[in-house]
Amino acid sequence: MRWTIAALLLVSGWALAATPEAIPAVGDTPPQRLGNDRNGDPVDLGQLRGKVVVVTFWASWCGYCRKELPALNAMQAATGPDYFRVVAVNVQDGNDEYRAISRQMRDYTLTFTRDRSGTIAESYGVKSYPNLWIIDPEGKVAARHIGYGEDSFKEIVDQISQVIQAEVERLHAAPADKAAAAG
Repeated sequence: MRWTIAALLLVSGWALAATPEAIPAVGDTPPQRLGNDRNGDPVDLGQLRGKVVVVTFWASWCGYCRKELPALNAMQAATGPDYFRVVAVNVQDGNDEYRAISRQMRDYTLTFTRDRSGTIAESYGVKSYPNLWIIDPEGKVAARHIGYGEDSFKEIVDQISQVIQAEVERLHAAPADKAAAAG
């Protein structure tokens, strides 16, 4: 009997330990902490509430990441900071690699953060790069994309545009809704 109880505890404990944390799904609130920016200040999704946020996980050795980041930077520059921000989370690069790539991207306006240990990426279920998440203005996951290609980037741009457009329409409809309710 003791062996049976011990075996059940061992198996149930193992099963609990082996269960991975839930990867955020569309409609979920993702982990908020995104590391520290270039100045060492913490970056948190809560700070960006009200904007469409793209969180992209990348590494310096990832060629596709190095194609995606300039495209995202151009999109952020064209869209402006009122509705859209990109947070580029560098995962587990060494200091030398990170400094070298940072020098190459010093003129980018993206918010760069570091995830030296990989725990932030792990909380998002990131296993390959680039790994891009679109977060709506209410802080919920709107979409996720893994990998990069010219065709897939057009789809990403379209999805980001749709989320931004929905927010713009919501903001412009809000005063009319308030006026109708007051009248």
